[in-house]
Amino acid sequence: MLLQPRKFKYKTRQKRRSTPTPSLTSPLKYGNVALTIIKPFRVSAKQIFRLKLFLKKSARKSDITKRAFWIFVFPHLPLSRKPKGMRMGKGVGKLSTWFTQLKGGKNLAEFKNLRLGRAMHYGKQLRHKLPVPAVLRTYNTRTIGLIGSRRTNPSMSTFF
Repeated sequence: MLLQPRKFKYKTRQKRRSTPTPSLTSPLKYGNVALTIIKPFRVSAKQIFRLKLFLKKSARKSDITKRAFWIFVFPHLPLSRKPKGMRMGKGVGKLSTWFTQLKGGKNLAEFKNLRLGRAMHYGKQLRHKLPVPAVLRTYNTRTIGLIGSRRTNPSMSTFF
């Protein structure tokens, strides 16, 4: 079952506008590496569920390595759609999915007890599942750009 709220009063809700305010100032709460998105976008429940599945599979050795991860988004806004080919009017369509609206600079996930090379690998894998550019941030406020090509980043030679 995909993610959705337990109780909701109305099947439609007014959506907020997205404002492009990319500020990488949201602090790390629990882990030492965070995946931060740069541009605002809507994350559906299916996308969040796929991210959680990937991170669960990747943290299977958690009893040995004490790896941990946290996801800070939950779909709380409903999205209703009309069936394809239906004419205008006749009220609101059926509830199709749940989503959440994220601003730029929001931490999507945090990792703990993860080496930097492994964190970069997870960040690249997660970035392929997201439609917006993302950045890996470490606890000492260094940002590792995951935007652009899949080549190795020459500025990363200081970390290894």
